[in-house]
Amino acid sequence: MEQFTDEQLVELSLQGQQDAFAELVRRYQNQLLALAYRLGGDYDEARDMAQECFIHIYNELPKYDSSRRFFPWMYRVARNVCLNQLAKRPKDAPGSVEAAEMLENTASSAAEPGALISKAEQKQLVFRAIDELPEQYRLPVLCKYVEGLSYKEISARLDLPESTIETRLFRGRAMLRERLKEILSE
Repeated sequence: MEQFTDEQLVELSLQGQQDAFAELVRRYQNQLLALAYRLGGDYDEARDMAQECFIHIYNELPKYDSSRRFFPWMYRVARNVCLNQLAKRPKDAPGSVEAAEMLENTASSAAEPGALISKAEQKQLVFRAIDELPEQYRLPVLCKYVEGLSYKEISARLDLPESTIETRLFRGRAMLRERLKEILSE
């Protein structure tokens, strides 16, 4: 099965060949585990989320457009599953994401002097703002600031030129700053 492309493995999976999907799991289990860990911050929870991602991906395979690359589609599905899982956890649960550090200065500068908010609250605000981004900006922002990927790695993962990634990150950060200022002033 290793000689098949991702897209061929998806097709074989849709035809009922279970070992084809098992090969996709083998190829991408580390990436999805890393995504879940970076989003959730807890290894045990990340393992559960990664498993949930693969179940969801398997169920969503019939919706996959085979004219597009598999990895970006799979990654988007997995990210959404992880974010949905994290949204369900209690607000005071341990293991929050460190993505808020990207915009910590924005959050603290937009807040009034006596209205400092906790780091956990900042993280929630940042993810709320990220969730509101148009998808073309949301995914590069998550790859860069949550997963810590380089422009080149994001470019390969999303199948987009590096210049497009740079532009989307620049615009995404600007949108996030503006949205965070709005949220903090509410």
